[in-house]
Amino acid sequence: MDSKNPTKTVQQSVARQIAELIESGNLKKGDKLPAERALAEKFKVSRSSIREAIKSLAQKNLVESRRGDGTYILTDMDADIFDAFIAAFSDQKKRISDIFQFRKIIEPEIAALAAASMDDETLNRLKVIICNQQMKAQNGKNSSDLDARLHLEIARATGNSIFPEMMMALDLIVNESRSEILQPTARQKASIDAHFNILEALEKRNPAQAREAMRRHIVEIEKAATGNDSEL
Repeated sequence: MDSKNPTKTVQQSVARQIAELIESGNLKKGDKLPAERALAEKFKVSRSSIREAIKSLAQKNLVESRRGDGTYILTDMDADIFDAFIAAFSDQKKRISDIFQFRKIIEPEIAALAAASMDDETLNRLKVIICNQQMKAQNGKNSSDLDARLHLEIARATGNSIFPEMMMALDLIVNESRSEILQPTARQKASIDAHFNILEALEKRNPAQAREAMRRHIVEIEKAATGNDSEL
């Protein structure tokens, strides 16, 4: 997965979901795919992401776009190619699941430690980051860079030098899970609301509340990204 390119990641996610519809039998060989607009609404992504996802499927000789008619699942698609395509996406989903498992174990405890040692200067920086994230989201822009900054600032606030070093070292890996949920407005808003809940707990210097707010935040974004609502 290209964690440095959120747009490509969204396209890959859409391609995977279309392929899974074929694998499940909801779409069959020879079927016409729903219109771009319908797919964009179903997957909650832009129409351009749908077009790019379909293009990637066409390059694998799994679908065919017919000018003026639409896109059809090929009746003579190579089963081995399709199986390999699905297997690659299964590996990708397992990796995303592993990332979230790591985050649910580590980051709630980081938040709890940060709450116990929080200072006003750090709180002000966190407020600025969240407000800037909110402005970006309202303007329809990708705010994952600010999400990363927020979590790094919380790690620094623990006073333990290992946590921010660990977060920076693993940033590219964690960004895969951030990219996976990009970037419908409703999902961004939910993430920002969760950040405000975490901030409230940090302002109260309440470790238990901060731990739970962070845990709930990661559980919810995992559910948005993968459909998995596992608590751990």
